[in-house]
Amino acid sequence: MMEPAAVNIPWSAFFMVGLALLSSAVLLYFLGTRNERRVHRDWDLLLSPKGERLYRSIEGRVHNEMALATIAYEEAFSVRELGSLEESKQLLDVGYKVIEKFSPNMMKLLGAMTNFSRMVSAMAPVTPLRPRDFKLSQISSLAYLNGVLHQFLVSTSERFRLKMYILGQSFQVGTRFLLQSTERIVRNETPAEREWEQVRAIRDDFQTLTDESLEGLKQLLTSLAAERKEVDLDRFDRSAF
Repeated sequence: MMEPAAVNIPWSAFFMVGLALLSSAVLLYFLGTRNERRVHRDWDLLLSPKGERLYRSIEGRVHNEMALATIAYEEAFSVRELGSLEESKQLLDVGYKVIEKFSPNMMKLLGAMTNFSRMVSAMAPVTPLRPRDFKLSQISSLAYLNGVLHQFLVSTSERFRLKMYILGQSFQVGTRFLLQSTERIVRNETPAEREWEQVRAIRDDFQTLTDESLEGLKQLLTSLAAERKEVDLDRFDRSAF
């Protein structure tokens, strides 16, 4: 019985097959990215006029409070560099008092967003928090957790509620560490430089958390508008920020 003849496949054939597979993967990636952008664009178009007014109203209130904290902290940093330590501590305390009020307001907003998200059958696309966007390691860890758990959830509504929960926890963590650093600076505990740097880092993280929360609000209002049913946005406004 004759042995079957060996078939010699040239390496160029393997190269061509590999190149074709790689090209297909790259093409699928860019098509997927383009489709995802198109989905985001389509959802943005669905934001209703009433939803737009509500968003701008809440956005204005949030930015006004955050601006007060930013002014207080920037003045505290500037005055400290000029050598007026006592005045810088007073301004630092003012900044903390603004955040102490601001943080519960944001958590109230996030809670209202979570509750109203249960009225939505299809949520606009949700992206998890990115750890690299945060400077405080504890908040960065929460963002990493958000990214991991995000992959295990199927629906965008579940992913949205997870993100709102992580944002709320991050506001709590940031407020707690901000209080600790503020108290240590006021009590002249060492090393003061490290505490001042942490205050600056938390201030920056609060801005990022605020931006992510407002983006979540826009996603919610867009999704509610897409339901094409009457939703009491005035009730949402009263229960939110």
